Amino acid sequence: MYYCGIDWSDKTLEYHLRNAESKVLCKGVVAAGVGGMAELYSKLERHACPEEIGVAIETCHGAWIQAMLDRGYIIYPVNPKTVERFRQACSANGVKTDKIDSKVLSMFLLTFHKENKPLRPDAPEIIKLRILCQDRLRLTEEHTAKINELGAVVKCYYPAFVGLFGRMDSEIALDFLIRYPTQSQFKKLSERLFSNWLGRHHYSCPRRVEGMLEKLHAPVFGVAEHLQDSKKHLICYLSRSLKMLNAEIAERDRQINDHLDSLPESDWVRSLPGAGNVLAPSLMACLGRDPERYSSTGEARAFMGTAPVTFASGNSCSVHFRRGCWKFARRTLQLFAEQSRHHCCWAQVFYEKQRAGGRKHHAALRALAHRWLKILLAMKRTGSCYNEAVYLNDQRRHILKIPMLKAVN
Repeated sequence: MYYCGIDWSDKTLEYHLRNAESKVLCKGVVAAGVGGMAELYSKLERHACPEEIGVAIETCHGAWIQAMLDRGYIIYPVNPKTVERFRQACSANGVKTDKIDSKVLSMFLLTFHKENKPLRPDAPEIIKLRILCQDRLRLTEEHTAKINELGAVVKCYYPAFVGLFGRMDSEIALDFLIRYPTQSQFKKLSERLFSNWLGRHHYSCPRRVEGMLEKLHAPVFGVAEHLQDSKKHLICYLSRSLKMLNAEIAERDRQINDHLDSLPESDWVRSLPGAGNVLAPSLMACLGRDPERYSSTGEARAFMGTAPVTFASGNSCSVHFRRGCWKFARRTLQLFAEQSRHHCCWAQVFYEKQRAGGRKHHAALRALAHRWLKILLAMKRTGSCYNEAVYLNDQRRHILKIPMLKAVN
């Protein structure tokens, strides 16, 4: 094997190549483009073929990384924090440059290549599903931020609108804010005009109309005209943005579920209790298809953040929340654990036992997700749909086995 470290930027790629005896074979800098990549290939492949060169990098995304994978190079993504600490261990002077970083990456890979796993891209259809699910999460987070901002503005400058509709982010509520963005405009409406507007927009809760009409005449805190006029533009902007986000999230959901239905794994992942149309694709995106992606259940639990971190030194031992993990997977598994409590008897019993033992809500959910992940990996390995009876029988056999083992010992 040969060991190369590449420190990348938008304009350049700094490279440093060593052999197994730690002899420097070549180093330099190339442009981060097609021409620069061709030059990099020629420099590295003078010494070995791509299949014999391991490349350490501080990222796992980018067109140039895919180009190196396609050519046959073995890519090792390295955590930037790990590289920083390794650099500090190698030199205490604190100097940091791209040239030094490429050297440190090469030395790190030479030293610890057996402890690090190379980048193994999953099947293209799984990668597509993962990207769609992660983009949907970003849209949802943006939607949450905008609805919170709109709610804060409405409470201060349009208090008469609070509670008028069931949900502030519903299509009819947003349409009303766009048409009547100030409290003065709302108060000037007659009952007939308001009822006609609701009828034209096909309002689906006629039982609430009477209460809504009463809000037209109900006393409310007054807001100065100049304040209403200054904030109406922001209210219209946020309302239009939320309408676009609602439409985009709905379209993304359609794309995600259509894509999941085209995969052979859709049957077993949709059989999970409480997964639904949002969590089922996200779980499939987290687990992937590659059978060698995780060498053990413990590795998967650590990578996805369900396993805590233990610090032990001498007579002291403490267990902490795991921060270094795949945040998207941890969030997905914890949400699935929460939903499974309402559809699965043993999951609810397990959660209540964790709470009775002193764990808080989120810690108990992570413990339940920790248990679920082992089941999910087994289902992925066998391709079988979820069957609660199988799990309960395994648990029963495990409980009966413990006294027998004690008796033998």
